[in-house]
Amino acid sequence: GQTTGGHNPNLGFQPVNPVSFDIKNTMLSALKENQFSGSESEFPNIHLAQFYEACGYTDPTGVSESNKKLRLFPLSLTGRAKDWIDTLPPNTIASWDELELKFRERYFPIHKFLERRNDITNFEQGDSESLYDAWERFKLCLKKCPKHGLDNHAQMQHFTQGLRAQTRMLLDASAGGSLKNKDESEARELVEDMAQNEYNVQNDRGAKKKAGMLELDTQTALLAQSQLMNTQMAAMLKHFTTAPAPQMQANAVQDVKCAFCGKGHANGECFPAGSEQAMYLSNFKKSSTTNNPYSNTYNPGWRDHPNFGWGGNQNQSQQQAPSQNSQPRQQSPLEDALAQFIKVTQENFEEMKISQNQMKANQDIANKNHEASIKSVETQIGQLSRQFSATQN
Repeated sequence: GQTTGGHNPNLGFQPVNPVSFDIKNTMLSALKENQFSGSESEFPNIHLAQFYEACGYTDPTGVSESNKKLRLFPLSLTGRAKDWIDTLPPNTIASWDELELKFRERYFPIHKFLERRNDITNFEQGDSESLYDAWERFKLCLKKCPKHGLDNHAQMQHFTQGLRAQTRMLLDASAGGSLKNKDESEARELVEDMAQNEYNVQNDRGAKKKAGMLELDTQTALLAQSQLMNTQMAAMLKHFTTAPAPQMQANAVQDVKCAFCGKGHANGECFPAGSEQAMYLSNFKKSSTTNNPYSNTYNPGWRDHPNFGWGGNQNQSQQQAPSQNSQPRQQSPLEDALAQFIKVTQENFEEMKISQNQMKANQDIANKNHEASIKSVETQIGQLSRQFSATQN
């Protein structure tokens, strides 16, 4: 017979004003597909969100939204969670809001609330986590704690502060300088676009990576580039030091022409051995360190000679000097290579210094934000504790 004393759990959940309506198989399948058992690995707020979505599949005539949810919610539970709702005192729950509150108190107490909220306020991107994965995980944290009390601006602030320095630099560059210059909606849209683009690129490349490929951070990449450049420069130095010296002035030597006799030798080499001219040239070479062309064998008559005068023919003698004396000295390939090596090495060193300074600055900011978050959480815990105590009284 029917039980009259106490509550018979076999009757199931009994609200104050129970309603009855036909439940279609599609609706029943949707509810049972995401049933909640109450285990520690499950998230009650996500289950509620899925339940709300399933409730949108049916709209029974003449039934309020509250009564509809009171009728359907027990079907979304299983295991120990189903046992819990079946043992609630009958005729004590009059609305869906009351049942939802009971459910949250049972499976989402204050200590779990604080844990889930801290997952948001202390969010950090993993060392090998992509922007797409980090953004999806952050949104999941919001779903696990929907009553976190953070507005959209605070949400984006907590997310961007938890990103790695390299990821923030990419976002700042995409924002045209700094993501902080964007409002909340623009910043969120930019993050969504970049995360989706990154996801598409990863899928295009495929799950497998080429052998030998490594993902390096900025500083490691600069060091690797410098090491590769040093190896290349060592090979270049070895090549230049072992190769025969190039005859860079070969063409100039072939073009030498005597200004006195017009033959293919240097000026002055056409004089007969033992002549006064030959003796002059010999003494000229010996006294070259004093830059005195008038040696002890100087003959005053040579001043008027068209090829040895310094008067009106000065320009002529300057024009007839070997062409290589007037050309600027050209650097050898080895000197060019060394100069390029020094330049690139200095540039890489400056880049590494900038990167290290940026990482230090980001770490200082992260430390300050962490301290501020701890103080904020302590304040919130105190407020929540007082509210919780007030509700108990």
